[in-house]
This record gives sequence, structure tokens and C-alpha cells, in this order.
Amino acid sequence: MTISRRTLMASAVATSLLAGVVPASAQDLTPISFRLDWAIYGSHAPFFLAVKEGLYEERGLDVSIGEGQGSATVSQLIAQGNDQLGFVDFGTMARAVEQGMPIKAVARVVSNVMCVVSHAEAPVKDPTELAGKIVAYGPAESTGLVFPGLLAYSDVDPDSVSVINPATGAKNALFLQRRADAIPANLNVQVAQLEAAGAEVHYFMMSDYGIEQMNNGIVANSDFIETHPDAVRGFIAATAAAFDMAKEDPALAVDALIEALPEQARNREVLLRQMELTLPLLETEATKGEPFGWMAEADWEQTQEVLVTYAGMPRALPVEEFYTNDFIGDGS
Repeated sequence: MTISRRTLMASAVATSLLAGVVPASAQDLTPISFRLDWAIYGSHAPFFLAVKEGLYEERGLDVSIGEGQGSATVSQLIAQGNDQLGFVDFGTMARAVEQGMPIKAVARVVSNVMCVVSHAEAPVKDPTELAGKIVAYGPAESTGLVFPGLLAYSDVDPDSVSVINPATGAKNALFLQRRADAIPANLNVQVAQLEAAGAEVHYFMMSDYGIEQMNNGIVANSDFIETHPDAVRGFIAATAAAFDMAKEDPALAVDALIEALPEQARNREVLLRQMELTLPLLETEATKGEPFGWMAEADWEQTQEVLVTYAGMPRALPVEEFYTNDFIGDGS
């Protein structure tokens, strides 16, 4: 399903047309298909808030939002031009760029989201306590790809950790069934899901033990960047404004998401918890004081180092091939 402000205002537009009035939403706007990385979770809410509040339209954009099926698939869709922009895991995007896909990161959103979750009554307090434990993750999951790096940074023998590889998305079930002692996870996604399922959890952040990673941000098709620079700049500016609103009132963003996707109403508390866990992840040490979306070269260097050393990325590239800060600003 894709959601746009035009969809939300369709009946109002039809009424206005019958009256001979052309409303602002029916003007010629630059269409943008924006693809999320995965099924809906709380970090997505500000994008829906930007649609609801007309922030994209104010920048001359007609934005439709579609759910994704993983950052690798979304990267391909953007590279092919099926979607112009997407919310994509930067590690996955870096691999796609290394393979020659014409995409580039244009704004950072969340960083250092990766954690290791364990049961509160049997907490794994740091990486050294993973020895002798059973850990579950899908082999293609971003958190799983960097998990060997976490062990290496803490001098934990990988043979001392029993790893099981369920299908992507199935690790929560194994954890809840207590078939896994711990799972690598994203703080802004799985923690709230497990809590909602009744689990009492403990977690530590991978970034506290050497694994500092740029995570999800806004990625654009390279041709679209060249041909529609003002649209890219406007999209980022409108998104920045929506995230500022969400900082002030996380529930406002979540309710905008639910208004667009009423079937998500049953998940409101999980979405709100995910949104609240997202907010502290919007900057890194290197980006404090910088505008929303700005990316530091040092953060990209660190991200790539982990990908090449531990996550199977074949080679390192000059990091400027991955990103640009040229569109960060107010978009006016």
C-alpha cells in the first residue's frame, strides 16, 4: 500500500473540482515514490506526519509512501528508478554502491541503533558474556552481519557462541520461545516488539563496544539527484521539520501514521515506544550541532571499516562515493 497526501484528500479534491475550484493539492507537483525499508515500525512515523501536515506539498512535492521488503530490495528499486527515494540501511546501501548501483545517501536519520537483547532474568551484560550462549539472527540481517565484529572487538572466541540462523524476521519468536539466549537487534524496532509480547528484556548497545554504525537514512537514485536537486533538498527539509515536530510530540507522529494506515491502530503503543527509542539515535558524536541529516566522513569511515573487516564487503571505496551533504539545509 502507498499513502500520499493526495490519497488522504481525494474526496476534498473531487468536491473542489466539481465546484470549479482547483485546490493546491491538485497543482502540478514533483511526484516522489518514497519506499520504506521494511514493514511499518515507529521510526517511520515522521514521514507520515510530513504527508499529513502538507510539509512535502509546501516544497512542491507529491510524496507517496510505500512499505518495503528489506533494504537490499529497496536499494535495487531505487537504483532501477522504480522509487526515487527510500529509507534504507546504510550498510546495505554501501554494499549496493560497491556493486555499482547508482544510488547515494543524501541524509542520515538514525545511527548506532544496534544492540544485543537478552532475557532480563538472565542478562547478557556485555559481549564477553556471549560465550556459551545461543544467539539467533537471520544471516542477511544487518545486525547479524556485524555480529562477528562485535565478538572480535571484545576478543570473544566466535566458536564459543552457538549461532542459529532462522529466516529473516523469525529471531523474535525464537527469543520468546527461549530457544535463544540473546539476539542482535535494532533498539528502535525489536525491543518494543518483545516488550509488547510480554518479555522482560535487557540490552547493551553495540556502539559501546566498538561497533559504531551509520544506520538508516534517506537514499536517492543518482539520476534523480542530478535532474531534481531541488526536490531532493525539499524532501529533506520537509522531513527535518517533521522530525522536529515528532521530538516535541512523538504521539502526534504516530497518530499521523495511524490515520494513514488505520490497521496499525492496534500497534499504537509499540509504535509510540519505537518512536521514543528512535529520538536519541538521531545524532552521533561527530554530528552534534549539525543540521538534521548531515553526515560525518569519520562516521562513514567507521561504518565501512566494520563492513569490510567483518561483514564480507569485498573492498573499501572512497567514502564520498556513498554520500553527499549537498542537500542538507532549509531547502528554500
